[in-house]
Amino acid sequence: MDCDHAKEKKLEDEPRNLIACLPKEIAFDIVSRLPISSLIQFRFVCQTWNMLTRDSRLVDMHLSRAVKINPCLLFTTYHPKKEQLFFVELSDRHDDEHTLREIQIPFSTSMDIFRVVDSCNGLLYLSGVYDHEEAYIYNPFTREHKKLPNCNELDVNEVVYGFGFHPATNEYKVIKIGYYPHVYYVPWCFHKSVKYGYPLSEVHVFSLKSNTWRKSEEIPYKLYNSPGVLVGRKLHWVTRFNWHLDRLIIAFDLSNDTVQEVPRPDFTVNLFYCRYHLAALGGCLSACLLTSNGENLEIWIMEEYNKKESWMHKFNIGSSSILGQDLPESYDIWRTSLQKETVTVMCLLNNGDILLDCQGGILIAYSTDKKILKSISLCGMPKSCKTTAHVGSLNWIDNLA
Repeated sequence: MDCDHAKEKKLEDEPRNLIACLPKEIAFDIVSRLPISSLIQFRFVCQTWNMLTRDSRLVDMHLSRAVKINPCLLFTTYHPKKEQLFFVELSDRHDDEHTLREIQIPFSTSMDIFRVVDSCNGLLYLSGVYDHEEAYIYNPFTREHKKLPNCNELDVNEVVYGFGFHPATNEYKVIKIGYYPHVYYVPWCFHKSVKYGYPLSEVHVFSLKSNTWRKSEEIPYKLYNSPGVLVGRKLHWVTRFNWHLDRLIIAFDLSNDTVQEVPRPDFTVNLFYCRYHLAALGGCLSACLLTSNGENLEIWIMEEYNKKESWMHKFNIGSSSILGQDLPESYDIWRTSLQKETVTVMCLLNNGDILLDCQGGILIAYSTDKKILKSISLCGMPKSCKTTAHVGSLNWIDNLA
């Protein structure tokens, strides 16, 4: 019996010993190909494998591969007492059944109701429902988290956020832009309470490296309440319409903490009656226009950054694109989502399809080749939730400070 037990123990140890005996470069190459859920299980096999996952070379190698495949999707449920966070790893086949799995929040006792503000390189920026409440940077797979200090200088009700990374400075930053509804910015004088001036917003920046907030600048814009879209190491937002500014695109440069305008497409509609939002598709800034008749979604792509003439009208997604077993129901969902302006362009999938979120949790893939829409089946999908495209990674927060 002892002999049999020894043989079984030896067989169990063989995979561990094999990884330990390989050159580090080869071991990293093998392990970095695992999906994030498998990689987390890999950590708990033995101490050697756990230490391997903390090596910055493996972290970087896995992240470089993860950004090239389909993202994980995170779903935040709307619950009156306690929010829940679920995830699913998408395959390349839409007809595969994907099952949601819950993610436990380690700091849920101090923040039971939260919102996922943004995602960057495997890290989430989470905050309370109100802007003065607690906020965290959190890796949902390693469960590592960091509570952010309060931004006491900004005391406004209307706030938009951004979360991004600049590789040159190796720095993660949270951007918080607060709008003062009864104060105006007048560029030709120093008095900022003049009627009919430009709107005034204040930019504050948190650096994960320095663990501090600082005021960056005041800007003459009021922004739509949506997360900043990261393209070209800059975060982008759309401004709200007012008498002076007509739904512009502005960018926050993560390298020098400055704001600039970026040329928008020459839409053929009056933007007073239509809205558009931004997305990152294939590494390019994209403008997604919901037409006023509630029939179409136009997608424009800026093929060369900051060049107005490079904006191209690539896709026009209408009700005729619907393909499904229950055509009338699919048509009604799409038409209603367009009319209520609840369609959001999420990301570009590995097979070239564009992932769309309709009515908070209804996922549809648009085939750019076949020009059709197909629903994505998810097992255990909550009825009402917010969807976030997320790159699963081993990004250790302690190593970034």
